[in-house]
Amino acid sequence: MREERKRRILIRRWLSWIVGILLALVVAFVVVVYIAKLPQKHTLKTATQLAEQHAQIHDVQRTYKADVGKQPYYTVVGQNSSNKPAYAVVSGDWKHIQVMKQKDGITAEEASAIAQQHVKGDSEVTNAGLLINKKKPTWAVTIQKGNQIHYVLINFKSGKLIKKINL
Repeated sequence: MREERKRRILIRRWLSWIVGILLALVVAFVVVVYIAKLPQKHTLKTATQLAEQHAQIHDVQRTYKADVGKQPYYTVVGQNSSNKPAYAVVSGDWKHIQVMKQKDGITAEEASAIAQQHVKGDSEVTNAGLLINKKKPTWAVTIQKGNQIHYVLINFKSGKLIKKINL
């Protein structure tokens, strides 16, 4: 009887240690992921604040990043000073902001659909963001097809293909 009891106590002790170690690993993983995302959250927040302060964008609905060249661009979607839907495109060096009315061009969904027409086969749009390409607003649509990534640049105003980059 005593040996049976000692064995149960030993098993419980080992299980307690294993559960404790697994719990510590899960907590450590969550903390690492949270810390890793802080810089990205900070840059999106900075872009939003700049658009609100300098471009009079309010009622921000979404902020996202487009990165296909030398520097990233951050697009802030909201209302302009006339309460019309607008995009504010903030350069990655925080020095330039360009504001466009949404009605003056195509939407992210339309740009995504156009881009998918240029990537044949089963593919998925993973991101669509505005950037400034040769001083013109351009949708940069990222499409994943299997292991390949495609960047498709679509003119904001006309919806025409500018360039397709396959990686």
